[in-house]
Amino acid sequence: MPYPRQHSKTWFLKRAPYVLFVLRELSAVFMAGYVVLVLVLVTKLHDGKGAYRSFEHTLKSPGLVIFTSVALLFALLHTATWFQAVPKALPVRRGEYKVPPPLLIGAHYVAMIAVSAIVLVITLT
Repeated sequence: MPYPRQHSKTWFLKRAPYVLFVLRELSAVFMAGYVVLVLVLVTKLHDGKGAYRSFEHTLKSPGLVIFTSVALLFALLHTATWFQAVPKALPVRRGEYKVPPPLLIGAHYVAMIAVSAIVLVITLT
């Protein structure tokens, strides 16, 4: 029976791609926490103005501000790594011509910015 190979607890710190992989996987924890926060917020809004007002103080607490800031950074990391994977996961061809990866990645960023702007306009009006 072969002896299982031992790994250190910091194996991922030896190479930058491994660090990026672990950070991307860790981002799921923060995204799940943020989804729970948004669901609580929607529930408080549904319960009425008084319930939201009591929760509003919690939203401004330093711990929650730090959490949402870290969650935003992880969301940006997740988005950037996902868009970098697009040319490998979805190679686009027009006849014999292969669309260059920077063009595919750029198109995704443009679409994300456009959708974000539309959501921002709808939210602020």
